[in-house]
Amino acid sequence: MRANLYNDDDRQYLQMMQANIERMAANSANCKIWMINLITAFVTIGSLIPSMRGWLFLGIIPIILFWYIDKYYLHLERGMRNRERDFLNKHKSGNNDEYEEALYNLCPLKCEADDEIKGFVKTKGRWFSRSIAPFYCIPLVIVVFLTIIINWNEIYNFVFNG
Repeated sequence: MRANLYNDDDRQYLQMMQANIERMAANSANCKIWMINLITAFVTIGSLIPSMRGWLFLGIIPIILFWYIDKYYLHLERGMRNRERDFLNKHKSGNNDEYEEALYNLCPLKCEADDEIKGFVKTKGRWFSRSIAPFYCIPLVIVVFLTIIINWNEIYNFVFNG
């Protein structure tokens, strides 16, 4: 039977990294939940109260705000995964100095262009990631479309009747 390669410090560090990654994923999910709730409230109030119909367009603000926050949490989560992978690579390499430096380093690791070859995930430019862009683009389009539909008479009168 193969001997265990990881000691208690290694397992504790990996557990802390996984706890951080899980927390970032939970925060990302909470961003989506809060955004849906706020947009639902904006659409409900904006469509039911005639004097508030113009305010429906302000629903774009929480979409963009939560999109940014979600992108940030995704960036941190990917950085943590890169840090964890970096630790595992240094552990396997057997270089004790690199291993000691990597142990209990909880800072997210940014990925450079040549690091993708080593298995790291790119962390920058996640605005249009497949995991978050559809979730935020669709409500953005819906809010703009509903604002135009609900306020069509006012828009038509303003454009054509001056």
